[in-house]
Amino acid sequence: MKFQVNDGEKYQKVMQAEIPVEELEMPIKFACKRLAEKVNIPGFRKGKAPRSVLENYLGMPAILEEAADDLLGKAYAQGLEETGLEPVARPEAEVVQMEANQPMIFKFTITVKPELKLGQYKGLEITRNIVEVEDGDIDRDLEQQQRRMRRSVVSEEAAALGDVVSIDFKGFKGTEAFPGGEAEKYPLELGSNAFIPGFEDQLVGTKAGDELDVNVTFPEDYQEKSLAGQPVVFKVKVHEVRKYELPELDEKFVQEVSETAENMEQLREEIRARLTEESGRMADDQARSNAILAAVDNVEVDLPPVMIEQQIDEQINQMAGQLAQQGLSIDQFIEYTGNTMEQLRENYREQAVMIVKRDLMLEEIAKVEEIQVTEEDIEEQLQILSQTYWQPVEKIREIMSQNNRMEDIKESVKMQKAAELVFAEAKITDSIVDREALMKEAQARAAAQAVAEAIEDDSPEEGEIVEAEVKDAE
Repeated sequence: MKFQVNDGEKYQKVMQAEIPVEELEMPIKFACKRLAEKVNIPGFRKGKAPRSVLENYLGMPAILEEAADDLLGKAYAQGLEETGLEPVARPEAEVVQMEANQPMIFKFTITVKPELKLGQYKGLEITRNIVEVEDGDIDRDLEQQQRRMRRSVVSEEAAALGDVVSIDFKGFKGTEAFPGGEAEKYPLELGSNAFIPGFEDQLVGTKAGDELDVNVTFPEDYQEKSLAGQPVVFKVKVHEVRKYELPELDEKFVQEVSETAENMEQLREEIRARLTEESGRMADDQARSNAILAAVDNVEVDLPPVMIEQQIDEQINQMAGQLAQQGLSIDQFIEYTGNTMEQLRENYREQAVMIVKRDLMLEEIAKVEEIQVTEEDIEEQLQILSQTYWQPVEKIREIMSQNNRMEDIKESVKMQKAAELVFAEAKITDSIVDREALMKEAQARAAAQAVAEAIEDDSPEEGEIVEAEVKDAE
């Protein structure tokens, strides 16, 4: 085959593939064999009609068309390999010439990966914000550990917020009970906001044996349309009130929560060390994300719209998968939020642009820096996938090899290394910051940080592919 590449419209290249007459003989022979199996020709069993009969019965154009169907994909794959073009979407394919005793000519209009100009990605000035651990942080950690070790006891006292009441209830709209509004000995923690607004508040002050009517109104956006915005009454009987008792912060508590501390003072120092380590780790993660974001900001690239749309598709598909785990469809989500699919896609657009630019940048850095992937790197990734999906390493290796995904792992590792290079080469300045101020800053920058995470374990796309293929293999 002969290949020629010309410039097409913006973002596109036009690749022409020419198959000489002498290379068409075998494809035409195989095309005749396939057609003989498909058509009924009088006087011949299926698959037994010779080529000359097929030519007379079907005509040479039909045979050439059958051959072209098979050659089109092969010509495209070989053309990409020989020309080095990197497509980012499915090509537009066209048969330019398909005549007897003439070369067969295909034309592929290909949207290719854009050229990217790296800006500064080494020596970036990044601030690492470290939250200093204070006594109040240690107190809160101790309180959380107390709550984890709490136990509930039956109480004769009136129920208060935070208590758990065991109740029977039955809901009525007017005089009719409605489906799904009934349960017996249901454990409800008051203040958990697990029920309709106003329901739990009316149980505060009740005791075991009390019976009462709880009047509430369903929210306007309630998923069951027949109940949305409607006033209802629940007939409630309280069976039991349980209150939580927290353990004392004494030596027994210390022994329960720590293997090394002998008293409360030592436990507090142990907690301080752990929280300080966590603070440093969070600061590193934030600085790593900020370094990637800064490097992306320095990139110059004109992105083909199709790459952005594909990334938006991927994000919406991930969202749909998460919703499905909660029993919701993407259409239901759109309906509940009052959005349209167009608005949802637009909400993801800025994030999609950042992700595409980030990935292209890391690929280019890996190329410029000649980053290599060793067998040890591959083995480490396989170990991570093995632990993630509870499968032996050899099973993961087999699945990835069978599905031609080993190259994907290699590329993922390259991008991880490129991201680590950007962070390692950055000029890091430590800053001690107030926890509350940092939380406000983190909330303001949450979306950007989520986009810029430096591909540390494995990319979401790779994880989904592996998970699907492991399940298929099982």
